[in-house]
Amino acid sequence: MLTNDQTCRVMHFADTHFGVELYGRLDPATGMNTRLQDFKKSLMEAIEKALDLDIHLAVFAGDAYKTRDPRQTDQREFAACIRHLTERGIPVVMLAGNHDMPSVRGRANAVEIYRTLGVSGVHVVHKPELTIISTQAGPVRIATMPYLMKGLSLAREEFQGKTLDESRLLMEGKYVEWLGDMADQVREANDDIPTILVGHFWVNGARLSSWQQGYFNDMEPKVPLAALTDSAFDYVALGHIHKHQDLNPQGFPHVVYSGSPDRIDFGEKDEEKGFVLVHLRKGNTDYQFVPVAASRPMLDIQVDADCDDPTETILAEIKKHSLRNAIVKVSYKIGQERQALVRERDLRDALQNAFMTVTISRRVQRDVTERSRQFNESRTPREALELYIERTEKLMPHRERLLQFADPLLQSVQEQDI
Repeated sequence: MLTNDQTCRVMHFADTHFGVELYGRLDPATGMNTRLQDFKKSLMEAIEKALDLDIHLAVFAGDAYKTRDPRQTDQREFAACIRHLTERGIPVVMLAGNHDMPSVRGRANAVEIYRTLGVSGVHVVHKPELTIISTQAGPVRIATMPYLMKGLSLAREEFQGKTLDESRLLMEGKYVEWLGDMADQVREANDDIPTILVGHFWVNGARLSSWQQGYFNDMEPKVPLAALTDSAFDYVALGHIHKHQDLNPQGFPHVVYSGSPDRIDFGEKDEEKGFVLVHLRKGNTDYQFVPVAASRPMLDIQVDADCDDPTETILAEIKKHSLRNAIVKVSYKIGQERQALVRERDLRDALQNAFMTVTISRRVQRDVTERSRQFNESRTPREALELYIERTEKLMPHRERLLQFADPLLQSVQEQDI
């Protein structure tokens, strides 16, 4: 059993999302998508660093895969990473995240196969419960709080007839209730075993990655921070938000999102990726963030090319960056009358050393009179919205998702007018 001056070193990681293929391509040598190889490489680097730091326990806070029905290849590659821990005698606690959970009651979650096969050293959890895990540094209590799927977590009569906002509040209440119950159980145990709360959900006040801002919405439950800062817990290990952060940096316990080990989208291009090394002690836990080198840089090269020689201006900006192994987007701003001066073939030639060029896009600057005329012409609401997005630099990265959400609303308005 750990005493107050003993430390159990814990690897806290999450959100590996094996199966994401955005910006990837088939590797003919292996038959695998290059993004799967990238994600595995980053996760293996994290695991190797954790083993070098002599960890006693690994805690995975959810979202192993992109989907709840992962392909066999994705499962094989993720399992190979986990086996690298268990072969060294490191127990692994694996919480199912929302991407791992089925939408229908009775179906298996994406990581349940480890429990079904009785894989030694892997403890899979998909519901609120307390478990004691034996480690070489002594026992550790794990309290788990998974992502609550509304259809699986509430009886139908509980949310029948409820508005979306009322359903959200009901779900938030469930989180608070179950978290409080587990904290009470820890206090009732009245022992010296340190406790880690492992959760996969959105905590109110957490900062989202730019990519996640595109699909998180206000109807998703947000757990109040006060429900997590109970002193019954010695550390709170969270997944779901891809940006590493501590929501209780000056208090106890620390409430930490580990972030993801690799970048999923350009919205995460500037974020440091890695895992958290937890120094777990009863009543006195601290941690450190351990960065890993995300497999490929994501370069978003933006140029003001509204000048006499726009091509050379763009080429000069491209030359400032190392393109090797990089995933690249280039966008340039240019006046309408100078568009024909851009030699896009020269731009593509300059980008040949990049792993992938996603887009070369232009933002045409029109004067106020021209812009006003365009919006005043006979356009459908969707065409007007598309034009507005294209003219608004901050919205362009989210164009497709904004239109995806707007279409049902515009359709509803149109049906009301008929």
